[in-house]
Amino acid sequence: MEEVGFAVVGVRNFADSYLHNLEELEAEGKMKLTAVVVKDQVKNAEKVRELRHKGIAIYSSYESLLKDAKNSVDIIGLPVSIPTHAEMAIEGMKAGYDILMEKPPAPTVQQLDAIMKTEKETGRFTSVGFQFIHSNTIRKIKQFILEGKLGEIKEIAAKGFWPRFKSYYDRNDWAGKSIEMGKLVLDGPMHNAFAHYLNNMIFLAGNDMQSSAALKRVRAELYRAHSYIESDDNSCLEAETTTGTKIYFYVTHVPEKLRHPYMEIVGTEGKIEWHMEEEKTKIELNNGQVIEMDNEGLNPHQEVFRIAADKKLGLIEELYCTPENTRSFTVAINGAYDSAKKIKAIPQDLVEEFTNDEGEYQTVLKEIDDLIDQAFAERKLISDLEQVDWAVKTEWINVENYTAFNPFK
Repeated sequence: MEEVGFAVVGVRNFADSYLHNLEELEAEGKMKLTAVVVKDQVKNAEKVRELRHKGIAIYSSYESLLKDAKNSVDIIGLPVSIPTHAEMAIEGMKAGYDILMEKPPAPTVQQLDAIMKTEKETGRFTSVGFQFIHSNTIRKIKQFILEGKLGEIKEIAAKGFWPRFKSYYDRNDWAGKSIEMGKLVLDGPMHNAFAHYLNNMIFLAGNDMQSSAALKRVRAELYRAHSYIESDDNSCLEAETTTGTKIYFYVTHVPEKLRHPYMEIVGTEGKIEWHMEEEKTKIELNNGQVIEMDNEGLNPHQEVFRIAADKKLGLIEELYCTPENTRSFTVAINGAYDSAKKIKAIPQDLVEEFTNDEGEYQTVLKEIDDLIDQAFAERKLISDLEQVDWAVKTEWINVENYTAFNPFK
């Protein structure tokens, strides 16, 4: 078996996790890190020396990698900024490489469609790094649903409470931005930090192991509590698939207390509860049967690389996560912005900004935890809770034939 050569663009932030995962996976004999793009080799001099000592080629630009790395690189990993995903993936495929692209795949559905068009034209593939689509629990849950054991899926709901400090928004030029250098970013919680959990729900509602559900309509509310960012940091969404399943999503970066994502899947024959932390899953069927499972020790972050390598080696026919089966996720995000029309600033007298005990500058929206819990329990958006006078009602957007998102029109 030949080893698949991987290149990674970047060495900092999430790119560092790519390098770490590939280093650990090399012992399995399927893949090898062979090249890295490091633009600022002075600032990253120590890392450059370490990589060169291991025999890894260093390139100063993406363009030079594309031109000169064909003898050693098969798949290029792109843990890069959100607004560059589509352009860099397309350039890479046209240059003759397969692509492993970090989530979210692209800010707009038309960019995602351009990636799929390039796949067909070049015969190359793009795998998307939504790691939970590669996890045992999500795939087992989907198989359980496809076997009809949960009956007809009526609704899927998820919520998550992750504080994001000023250091998070200061880590790069596009964090917390809706637009950066004239390009859409849409760096809100639904499109970035919590993107996995929206994508999970849409995937689980799909009609086979390769497909996500097609969406009929979307309604969403986008709010901002942080005083120094422009994107949303507190968001909720409801959607309906073309087969009638309802999807509900509630996420915040300004909670009073950190809580990891939790998902409920409700069918006519029972309910599934999934916890992101340790991927604990509990299935309770109407006949009294209770099934519990976890991820069986599989690291889904590393499975992303294994599946891309297996596809390249011809060991599997289908990638797990692709531009095609993440298209509905992108449609949901674009439809959410169309529905909300604008990001609503929350009155600052309801917001606390302070330096916490860890020395991080933190923003908290008072009582948001209880509001999200109530909205989740009642399957309502925040504006549907009568006591929330800062919330704004929004309109349903039909997305059945959605082909373009343009907030500048």
